[in-house]
Amino acid sequence: MRDDGASKAYIDPIYPAVADSALLAACEKAAQKLGFAFHTGIARSHDSFYTDREEEIDAYWSQKGVLGCDMETAALYVIGRLRQIRCMSILNNVVAYQADTADAIGSYAGGEDAAMRGEEHEIVTALEALTSLSA
Repeated sequence: MRDDGASKAYIDPIYPAVADSALLAACEKAAQKLGFAFHTGIARSHDSFYTDREEEIDAYWSQKGVLGCDMETAALYVIGRLRQIRCMSILNNVVAYQADTADAIGSYAGGEDAAMRGEEHEIVTALEALTSLSA
């Protein structure tokens, strides 16, 4: 979901931010093969995580089916499509919805938590998917 400023610098906001379908399918297949839990859906790319309204904004979009937020997926998808480069984004949940952000980020930075395993799973999934496409 394009709620950022970067992707708007390249093309009108009505242009979609969409993953390459073959890469997405390969990543889903790889995650299934590896036995990793995953969700496929909408991510909101935006410019700031720390506004005074962040909880309200997150709750609103969560109710609309948005699974998570980041700051670069929309720009990656838009620029990739415009440049005819296949793109896919695998996001790792560092802070669970309605969890304490400072605690979650602190445990992640300290090398604890499921987020570290999730990061490893992201990398292994991407490598498995890319290997399957090149075969």
